[in-house]
Amino acid sequence: MIDGHKVVVWTPYGRRDTYNILIQYLRRDVERGLIDEVWAYMNTDPSGQEQDIAYAHELAARYPWFQLKERPDGVSIHGQKQRNTGYAYRYMTDPDAVYIRMDDDLVYVHEDAVENLTRKRLQMPHATAIFPAIWNNAIVSWFLQQVGVIPKEFGACEPYCMDATGWANGQFAVDIHHLLLDHIEAGTVSELYTYQDYPIKPGVQFSVSCFASLGSLYQSLPAGPGILVPDEEEHWHTVHQPQVLDSPNILIGNAVVSHFTFFPQRAIVLASDVLDRYRALAEKL
Repeated sequence: MIDGHKVVVWTPYGRRDTYNILIQYLRRDVERGLIDEVWAYMNTDPSGQEQDIAYAHELAARYPWFQLKERPDGVSIHGQKQRNTGYAYRYMTDPDAVYIRMDDDLVYVHEDAVENLTRKRLQMPHATAIFPAIWNNAIVSWFLQQVGVIPKEFGACEPYCMDATGWANGQFAVDIHHLLLDHIEAGTVSELYTYQDYPIKPGVQFSVSCFASLGSLYQSLPAGPGILVPDEEEHWHTVHQPQVLDSPNILIGNAVVSHFTFFPQRAIVLASDVLDRYRALAEKL
C-alpha cells in the first residue's frame, strides 16, 4: 500500500520462461510493503501451454498474495491472443486502487519503480496512464536518445511504436539491454534517470508493456464497469481514451523497467547473453 491506496500488479500471463524472472522482483516489492496483490490474468491456451499454466498454479499455491484471474465468462475469444487482454479490466474496478500492468516478459524492475510510478499516478489523475521508462520500447528509446541516455550510435530511433530500429532491430535491443545491464550490475541505474516527465500526445499509439492506471478510470465506463470500447487495450489506453479525455499520457523518467523483446527482435536477443544476465540478477534478490 502506498499513500493509503492498494497497489495491484497484474500481468497478461502466458510465458513462464520470463515470468519466473519478473516474479522475483514482484516478491521483493510485496515483502517491502509496496505491492498488495499480484494477479496473473491467464491469457493462455489449454492445449500447448500446460507447463506455463502449471507454473502459474504453483505460484498461486505458494504465495497468498498471488491470484489467478481467468478470462470473464461470456466474452468472445479472439484468435489473436493479445486482443483478449482487454477483458482483464473488468476485474479492476476498485476506485481506490492503483493497478500496474506489467508484461510477462519484463525482466527487470528497479527498486524505486513501483513506488515512483504509483506516486506519480496519484499525483496526476487526469492522464489515462502513467508509463515508466520502459527499456526496449521504441518511443521511450527515442525520448532517451534526445536527452543523451541512449547513444544514437546504436541506431537512430523515430517516435513511432513500431519503429524499424526501436521495435524491430534485434541488435539495437541487445545493445541497449547491455547498457542497462552494465548499470544494474554496477548499481548505477539512477544515472539513467531523466528526472522529468514527458507528455505523450493524445492519439499516439504506445507499446503498453508497463503502465499505472486507476480503478476509478474503469469503474464508471459507459458500457459497464471495466468494459473497454474498443476492447483492444493498447488502442484504448493510448489512442482512444486520451483523445476522449483530451489529456496526454505521461512518461516519467525516474522509474525504470526492462522489457525483454518484441517478436522481430527475438531471435537475435535470444542468441545473446541478455536473458542469462537478467536471470542471474533476479536470482540474487
